[in-house]
Amino acid sequence: MKFISIKKWKNFVKGIYDSLKEKYKFLITGSTRLNVYRKSGDSLQGRYHYYTLFPFTLAEVENVNNKIEPLTQLNFPIGNFHSSLISLFNYGGFPEPFSQDDKILRRWHNEKLERLFREDIRDVENIRDISSMKLLGYILPSKAASSLSINNLREDSEVSHRAVTNWLDILESFYYHFRIYPYNSKKVRAIKKEPKIYLNDWSEVYNEGQGLKI
Repeated sequence: MKFISIKKWKNFVKGIYDSLKEKYKFLITGSTRLNVYRKSGDSLQGRYHYYTLFPFTLAEVENVNNKIEPLTQLNFPIGNFHSSLISLFNYGGFPEPFSQDDKILRRWHNEKLERLFREDIRDVENIRDISSMKLLGYILPSKAASSLSINNLREDSEVSHRAVTNWLDILESFYYHFRIYPYNSKKVRAIKKEPKIYLNDWSEVYNEGQGLKI
């Protein structure tokens, strides 16, 4: 199998689609960089539907051997889900480390973080201090399910408030974490209050109380 790098890949996809759309259906997969790239450059408007694949849920794990129709509701089979639930808690919902062992999980975490910072983010964003941003990534699991204090993260990372704010936005755009803001009838007040932060891969959170608290 031969891999090629195409700088203006959107033009390439647009040309292939417009020429062969009556004959073929196309499925383009990739990392979260596709989500970032679609916000800039040549438009593919009217030519695609964008979907984000999140980690497995318990319903998906239990239906893995059943025929599942896309975009339809998942139904729980009758049975005991304890073992599947424990596997999800321990290994997360990503296919690679799921139902493996702790050694494979640790290796996958290390490789995922390295690729995220050294490949995906560096190729898209102009980050001068990638090492400090990587340190922030190592700190965030300990902040899971806690109020997000930019000042505390700034002191731990020894960088500016602006840098931490920018890095958090970048990591969130790459689906490393997400923030939940407190409910308030007035949106402005809700945004001003400190949100809580959660990781999309909860297996990185080693404190069970933080990893499971919602």
